[in-house]
Order: sequence, then structure tokens, then C-alpha cells
Amino acid sequence: MSRTSDDPRARRSRAACLAAATELLVEGGPERVTHAAVAERAGVGRATVYRHWPDLQSLLLDALATDARPLLTLDDGPVRDQLVTHLAQQADWLNQPVSASVIATVIERAERDEGVRRIREEMFGRADEHLTGMLTSAVERGELRPGIEEHARDLVSRVLGPLLFQRFMLGMRLDEDMVVRAVDSALAPWLPNV
Repeated sequence: MSRTSDDPRARRSRAACLAAATELLVEGGPERVTHAAVAERAGVGRATVYRHWPDLQSLLLDALATDARPLLTLDDGPVRDQLVTHLAQQADWLNQPVSASVIATVIERAERDEGVRRIREEMFGRADEHLTGMLTSAVERGELRPGIEEHARDLVSRVLGPLLFQRFMLGMRLDEDMVVRAVDSALAPWLPNV
């Protein structure tokens, strides 16, 4: 990864380079992210980019990590409300062009690259871990039936799967109604009998 520095000029040039790398990633995918292209876009010398990232892989990893975000991080509270609120915010990010580039690159490169696999794990792999505690609390409050805690990964798939498919495969812009439908559909089998 990149070298850190307390020099404000180094921090500024690094931030400009990461912004440039992200723009290039959005415009043309990972193939567009090169030291020369980043230097030109950021308005810095190529040596500056190489000083921060001696190899192209570390530059791409930092660009991906800058825009990669966990898709589910929730607080304690009513589970349905938390899911709808958080996923509506995520939908805003998923509707941005950078999300398609980041997610596509992470999915494709994670098959061959350990660093990108770690980014994928941060984005997707730990969602069920974050959700399990929340589901346990929801069961204790009577919001959901017992047993859902063991199915957190399935719940994540049932909520995120339709949203990601609609956005990236069908090209639809996500809105709050889509989020509500996905959350309600995923939670329906686990609602307590009335």
C-alpha cells in the first residue's frame, strides 16, 4: 500500500492522485488506472505517483479501497427500520457510476488477488457478522421469530441480491420503494405469527 507522510504536500498530492485514479476507474475500468494517467489527471509528476505507489497494483488497491464500503453496517434498533434506512443510503451510492466500477473490479479481481479479496470481504463478506447481533436483539424484542440468527447470510443475500441485480444487471436506478420491497420480502418468512 502507499507510504504515509506527515507532510501536508504529500497528503494533498496523494489525495489528488486517489481522486484521479477513482475518476479513471469510473471512466474506463481498472485498465485506465496507470501511473501516467493518474499523474496527468492529478496534475502531478509521474515520480510523485510512483513515490506514493511504487507498483500499479498498490495504486489500484488504494483507489478501490477509497470507494469500497461495507454494504451493511447497522445500529441497534428496529431491524426493519435499520435495514431500510441504511440500504436507502447505500442505494444513493449504488446509483453513482463509481459504485459500478468499484464493485465490478472487486468481483473480477478478487478471484486472483489477495488484496482485492480483502476489499471484497470488507464490502460483502462481513455483512452477516454485523447483522447477527442485530437479529438476536430483534428476536429478543419480539420483532422476528427465533432461528433467524443462524440465517443472517441468507437474509443478506435476499436483501442485497435483488438490489444489486436491479442496479447492475438491469440498469435500474434504485429508490426507497425498491429497498422497502427487498427488505420486506426478505424479512417476511421471519415475522412472528400474529
